Amino acid sequence: MFRYFSFLFSLILLTTPLQAQHGFFSNIGRDVKHFAGTGLDLAVAPLSYDSEDWMYVGGVVATTALLFTVDREVRRYAQGLDKNELDDYFFIDSYMGNQYSLFLGAGIYGYGLLAGNNRVRHTGLMAMEAFVYSGAITGVFKVLFSRRRPFAGDSQLYFRPVNWLDNTYHSLPSGHTAVSFAVSTVLADAVDSGLWKVFWYGTAAWVGAARIYHNQHWFSDVFLGGVIGYATGRFIVNRDKRQAFSRLKMQPWFGRYASGVQLSWQLD
Repeated sequence: MFRYFSFLFSLILLTTPLQAQHGFFSNIGRDVKHFAGTGLDLAVAPLSYDSEDWMYVGGVVATTALLFTVDREVRRYAQGLDKNELDDYFFIDSYMGNQYSLFLGAGIYGYGLLAGNNRVRHTGLMAMEAFVYSGAITGVFKVLFSRRRPFAGDSQLYFRPVNWLDNTYHSLPSGHTAVSFAVSTVLADAVDSGLWKVFWYGTAAWVGAARIYHNQHWFSDVFLGGVIGYATGRFIVNRDKRQAFSRLKMQPWFGRYASGVQLSWQLD
């Protein structure tokens, strides 16, 4: 696969005029900087939380803990469903919430880059950021909590804290659900359409349900993963909107016979 992408990248360069190549590499350079800046801002964001933010965090923690009380009942219900009838409806976690979500973002980014469409390119960039950073956040919590997955035991309260390598103890939170909600939040915001948003958020919720159905996660795992994913995606989208607003500049304009306000916009 690496050789395929290397060949494709070389072919693009060979068929792209030199002047266009300059813009091509300039865009990539800006996007790499944007990617790193997003990660840094996300890492230090808790340092600027106010009391309301911490209240929300506390509410999420409390709700997750409360859901522990129904985890076994939800699991029992899900595992009691007719697998022969429903397997075909819960395939989604094989195609969403894993590397294919990253490929989706990369495909959108690549199209926008080659087509010279900055809006599409930026949407793809944010989708990739959402995938990487939501995955990183859930990965840290998975290791810290090291909760046993439901297929490995009946108790929802079994933990082996700081278990680095054994995936059996990486249940809390659900990474598939987090990544799905993070990427879906970015893509849902890209188009001002209610049906579009329902599609992406519905797909993310479907992934979470599939993880429970396949006995990979407890209900509380999926809830916390969904919150982390949505919060990460929303942070990335809001950060980008703030930066876009900062590129809009207003300054007074005075002419010989008239005066007014001049608006200027810094393009990517």
